[in-house]
Amino acid sequence: MVAGNLPRGAVKPSNTRSADCPCPRQFSYKHPRQFLVAHQTSPRPQLPFLYPSGQHLSNGQLQRLFSISANHKKFIKETAKLSVRYSLLIFVLTSCFSIASLGILSEQQERAFPSPHEWSLITRFRFRRGKWWQVPENNEEEGFPNWARVYSELQHTLNRLENTGKDGAGLTEQEEGGILVPGVGKAGFDITAKSEEWRQGYYEVLMGMAGAAERLDGWVTDKWRRNVWAPEFVESASNPRPKAVLPGMPELPDEEHRVPAADAPETFYLKVITSKGFTTYQRLSAALGYADWLSFRKLPDSAEEMYRWALDIAIAGLPTPEPSTVISRETGVLSSTAPKEFITPNVVYAATNLATFMAGHGKVASALPIFVSLLRARLSAADEVIIPTPSTQKDSSLTGTLLSLLSEPDYPPVPPSGDEPLLRKETDRCEEAALKNYIGEILFATAGTSSAQRQQGLSWVRDGVSTSKTAQSFESIKPNEGLRKKCEQCEEVGLESWGKIMTYLAAEAREKRDAANSGLTSLVWKVRGTKGLDEDVENLEGESEGVMLRLNKLRGRMLKEEYDDMDRKYARTFVF
Repeated sequence: MVAGNLPRGAVKPSNTRSADCPCPRQFSYKHPRQFLVAHQTSPRPQLPFLYPSGQHLSNGQLQRLFSISANHKKFIKETAKLSVRYSLLIFVLTSCFSIASLGILSEQQERAFPSPHEWSLITRFRFRRGKWWQVPENNEEEGFPNWARVYSELQHTLNRLENTGKDGAGLTEQEEGGILVPGVGKAGFDITAKSEEWRQGYYEVLMGMAGAAERLDGWVTDKWRRNVWAPEFVESASNPRPKAVLPGMPELPDEEHRVPAADAPETFYLKVITSKGFTTYQRLSAALGYADWLSFRKLPDSAEEMYRWALDIAIAGLPTPEPSTVISRETGVLSSTAPKEFITPNVVYAATNLATFMAGHGKVASALPIFVSLLRARLSAADEVIIPTPSTQKDSSLTGTLLSLLSEPDYPPVPPSGDEPLLRKETDRCEEAALKNYIGEILFATAGTSSAQRQQGLSWVRDGVSTSKTAQSFESIKPNEGLRKKCEQCEEVGLESWGKIMTYLAAEAREKRDAANSGLTSLVWKVRGTKGLDEDVENLEGESEGVMLRLNKLRGRMLKEEYDDMDRKYARTFVF
């Protein structure tokens, strides 16, 4: 059956929609989250840019806006866990590295500057840091010792050592109730109950603070002690027009907020001198240090009094009830009939410093007898008997190396008291050369027109140069850099004195020759001849040039050694 034409209206177009089933327009038929609908019952959606701003969002819409998917939550949790884990790992590794670095540095400082084992850990740590900062090469920013930092570290050490509740247990006042020093107050403790190592460490702290206080004289700081200012920035009677602080430096505080950067040096020197328990050498060194400080401050009378006090300290340690048979307290001259066993290194040391001070202040008539008696005592002293000590072979195995690194280094032996008999040592030959130079210079300077005394002084200086040159070849001095440099400096001083003497004699001979060739005296010299005068001038000038060549050669070698030493020091990470 063939289908005929369908009645009109039987087939509806496919693009038409029923009126009873309304539907949104196709251009806005998208996911509901992409639109903000004003009324959920409204069939017509509202686009975002057509949404009225005055309308508020419903709770459901807000929840949909701030909702997080399950995958996103999982990602955030895993990221948080990893962040915490790696942060803790980095913190632990950094802390371990810092602690290990601090431990290695502290161990290196302990081996370079040993501290008494009975001190607490904090006290030893402060003491080592104070010693470490005294080395110029360890101050990379400044290039020279930061004495304010040194003083601060040693001050913490001193406070702990003098605290009876910490490292000062057993430290008591003296039976007399303490010694009162004008301008300083009570000074000196009774430290006889402490061990030798403790007393030696306490002495090093006091002397270190005294040295730092000398260099901080006139410096000021604030009450927080965070910054220090040099004297040239501080207005005072000696500095009425102070300099302005450099850009970047903190401003100088007001006068009522300023405090001295360090106590007076005599505070620490007198504490060593007046304490009970120090050896004679320790008290003598403090007295001489204080005397040198007074001499530096241009107080010659006080300095001489302190040098004589140091001599009295040395005399008090003599092993004889009658010290006048050994040395005169008034003149400081050692007796030529004094027994060898009664002459001690302390007496020689104190008398040498007293004579040097007198010679430097023009009292050569008083200094010359002291120098002669000191040289006589040194030359007549018994020779030192060197007892060879068996050398212990170091264990170079892995176990031995680990044990040596883990074991605590021994504290160095305490130096002798200086009250033992004087011995003639090879290491003290430079002291003999220095005495010969002093004697020769004084003899030549006080000779006047006496040619015999001039030649005698010149001979002493030549002998001093020869002694210092010979001492540099000794096996006990050659490997010791400090002693070798000391002998080189002694030779330099002797050559310089020798050169000045020859220059003076050559100039005097030239004047004599020129005077012989002019005026009425020329007739006399024409008869007698001036050949001898010309030879004298030539010989003196030739010796003077030879001495200057030796001096320049020595100074060149010393300068080269100094530069090489500086290169080696600054090439290392840690310098001790």
